[in-house]
Amino acid sequence: MLAIQGIAEAGSGHPGASFSAAEIMGVLYFHKMKHRPSDPLWEQRDYFINSKAHSAPGFYAVLAIAGYIDTKEIKTLRKLGSRLQGHPVRYSERQKNHSFPGIEYSGGSEGIGLSVSIGIALAKKRDGEKNRVYTLIGDGESNEGQIWEAAMAASKFKLDNLVAILDRNKIQQDGFTEEIMPLDPVRDKWAAFNWNVVEVSGHKIEQIIDALIRIEKVEDKPSIIIANTTKGKGIKHMANNPQWHGKAPPKKHVPILLEELQSEILIAPSIIAGEPENYEEKVRRAERAGADLIHLDIMDGKFVPSTSFFADTIKHLRKISSIPFDAHLMIEKPINHVEDYIDAGCDIITVHVEACNEKEFVDINKMLLKAGISPGIAINPGTPFPSWLIEHLDNIDVMIIMSVNPGYAGQKFIPDSLDKMAEIVKILKSNNYKGFIEADGGIDANTLQQVFDAGARIMVAGNAVYGSPDINSNIIQLRHKANVAIETKLLELATINDMRSDWIRSRKNMLIPLAKELGIEEDLHAIK
Repeated sequence: MLAIQGIAEAGSGHPGASFSAAEIMGVLYFHKMKHRPSDPLWEQRDYFINSKAHSAPGFYAVLAIAGYIDTKEIKTLRKLGSRLQGHPVRYSERQKNHSFPGIEYSGGSEGIGLSVSIGIALAKKRDGEKNRVYTLIGDGESNEGQIWEAAMAASKFKLDNLVAILDRNKIQQDGFTEEIMPLDPVRDKWAAFNWNVVEVSGHKIEQIIDALIRIEKVEDKPSIIIANTTKGKGIKHMANNPQWHGKAPPKKHVPILLEELQSEILIAPSIIAGEPENYEEKVRRAERAGADLIHLDIMDGKFVPSTSFFADTIKHLRKISSIPFDAHLMIEKPINHVEDYIDAGCDIITVHVEACNEKEFVDINKMLLKAGISPGIAINPGTPFPSWLIEHLDNIDVMIIMSVNPGYAGQKFIPDSLDKMAEIVKILKSNNYKGFIEADGGIDANTLQQVFDAGARIMVAGNAVYGSPDINSNIIQLRHKANVAIETKLLELATINDMRSDWIRSRKNMLIPLAKELGIEEDLHAIK
């Protein structure tokens, strides 16, 4: 969101490269790297070298959120006198008006960053220091011979403190990489240069984290993560479109683009739904079909009438998949059991306001945050929103607003829950809540649009996914309904802002398959 505002304000910049690398840079700065925004030159810091330096808007946005600069400075991007130019400038006292502490490398000329990284990594290794060097390279810049000279050198010097990450979005300045200068088989090429090679989806944070953890165990050779990404990911008409390599959107489109970035819908199949069967197979099939999360309903037979599975089952399932686990604890006294679910490998752990008081929730919250797990809170249909939650919103990542009474799979959606959801969302927005609203109960192709309009962005779907054998088709249908819901909202916003025709023209290829459901056939025919 910050990157696209800066690019639009400047009237130039690179949204495609910023968006394809967003999760990569986010994982490094907020999960993996040792660094101190308050002490950017800390001797024990890890180094980030942004060799594909045209992703500067996204890089600046990450540094701003991390605390190196004020987020408001992003709007000075590419302006005269700004510290945020089109390519980053390495900070030094002599250059302090042109840069800021936290930028380690002056980028621009392609192919050089990996060589600089080798110099830093070799120096640290010879000094016996434990700093690691992370280098982001582009597949377009991999046309440069210097990349491959550097690859040989890193291998020769056995730089196991060096990690390159290839943003493999398959687009460079003039078009698709495989048409301009084919890079495949890229994995085999890096392996032939005696690098440890790991391949992941560059938009799956859990896969990036897992790869970085595994790389730390590798000795005597450098590592590269081939991160398969989509250029322009997050805004549909920019995604996988070479035109958006270095093009700014119109400033008037920014409110709609920001709305789109906040409207992402995550599909979370609940594995207790459908016919009783092997949970392993349910997880695998949902993951193959493109689910974003796996929803795990833990029921103890006390807080709710039914029982399901417990931490030992989740621990077993964790071994077969890296997809995020969204654990919903419908249990009494969750504070006595939450450590078991932390140990089981959950990524989100949600407790009920009805099952804990404020002090217990604060203690649970601290335990989860210390373990690097997203805290959640759930509210039953008959429970008023607790006012004490407001002062803890900064530490709540997920809020489940139940649309059925918990305890049984396959219940019918409660229509009155929509008004409650909308009311709670209004309260949360007025208090600057940044987390996700999750709808749980009776979510299917008919109700998804309604809960989306009420504010939900994580959709827990039980029978809608597992109610029939064709799980893949079921998730595709839900994803289609999600797309319709998002595009409907964006069209409404475009209409309100008196730019409906202009917006439809920019999205034409995305909207044609949805034209009938959106009621815009005449609008599309009118575009020449």
